[in-house]
Amino acid sequence: MAERLRVLIVDDQRLLCEGFRKLIELEPDLEVVGMAGDGEEALAMVEHLSATRMAPDVVLMDVRMPRLDGIAATRAIIERWPEIRVVILTTFDDRELIQAGLQAGAQGYVLKDITAEQLATTIRVVAQGQFLLHPDVAHKVFAAFSSAPIAPATPAFVGGSEVAQLTEREREILTLLARGASNREISETLYIAGGTVKNHLSNILGKLGVHDRTQAALKARELGLL
Repeated sequence: MAERLRVLIVDDQRLLCEGFRKLIELEPDLEVVGMAGDGEEALAMVEHLSATRMAPDVVLMDVRMPRLDGIAATRAIIERWPEIRVVILTTFDDRELIQAGLQAGAQGYVLKDITAEQLATTIRVVAQGQFLLHPDVAHKVFAAFSSAPIAPATPAFVGGSEVAQLTEREREILTLLARGASNREISETLYIAGGTVKNHLSNILGKLGVHDRTQAALKARELGLL
């Protein structure tokens, strides 16, 4: 049996922690290795788990907690353990909090009203190094970006040349990604295999010189593909 993905849950509401733990442990490929009540406890727990070679693959991080909040804790974890993925799991979809969480290094931002299946999928997707945003959160991110004025291109940046590197199929996929579509949704929309979508996305990231889906989506807006 393949090694299970290790999850750390950080939330100051113990009942919520227990509820998420029970849901996660229903999945045969996931296990909860710890629960923390605030950011400071989370850092201490990651330190301990790392020393015992049981470091979490994914941390589910609440935002508003005593002592050390989720944004600061996320930043501290990413800086010290960059291989660990952090998902902000909160009831707040405030635009400033979303931006702060992503800037701190979180690779996911989802709301606590997601289903058990969506929670498990989020953990798996983020563990693979991909970004995942709750649909409502993605809408706010891209709406905010779309409403921002676009600076005119300078001689150092010629958007057309970057677009020209992309094939027609890659431009289609990038446009769908920028609209918040998941790999599965892209696959179903374009009638191509999931593995093909992943290959195209890898090529897109390389051609655009970005490291992840969120940066690629923002680059698509910058290049005028939306």
